[in-house]
Amino acid sequence: MKALIYDALMAPLGWMGLTQARQRLVAGVHGRVLEVGTGTGLALPGYPQDVDSITALDIDPESLMRARQRRPGVGIVLGNVQQLPFRDRSFDFVISSLVFCSVDEPALGLSEIHRVLRLGGELRMLEHVRAPSPRLARLQDRVTPLWSRMTGGCRLNRDTFSLVQAAGFDVTRRAQLLDGLAEELTAVRVKK
Repeated sequence: MKALIYDALMAPLGWMGLTQARQRLVAGVHGRVLEVGTGTGLALPGYPQDVDSITALDIDPESLMRARQRRPGVGIVLGNVQQLPFRDRSFDFVISSLVFCSVDEPALGLSEIHRVLRLGGELRMLEHVRAPSPRLARLQDRVTPLWSRMTGGCRLNRDTFSLVQAAGFDVTRRAQLLDGLAEELTAVRVKK
């Protein structure tokens, strides 16, 4: 039931551009791909057909069952980004869409992604983030405690860009959306 409610709530955002943003996120990926925080799999239909493999990871089994319906053949793994059950350097790409706002320890999750990406592998993220505008950032700070309780831990004011850099990635693309309230990031694993 929770997965169906999530999909219903996300549908208007999809019409307003979220679906296109997710398509940009997965365009051109190849090789072995890990999607963390897959949820109900809204991004899965947009992956290129010729990827070697897609592994979808999420902490919610109901959501993963729905994700499997969206893209048959996807490897489904029940797990947490803060403790990935994969060998070092297992993936060519890691995709994250609206996930890191709700990760309890984002630095740990990004460290795990760094570990499972091959050297030169890409992390691609779409996240809502702390706004660059001081006025909007203050508003986010005020709203976040209540918002987080209502949404199961979502924090609107994370500085995801700095967290990605601190995890040892080289950010090669940063596109701010919605007056800086959201970002698309591409980062490469360059350190061992």
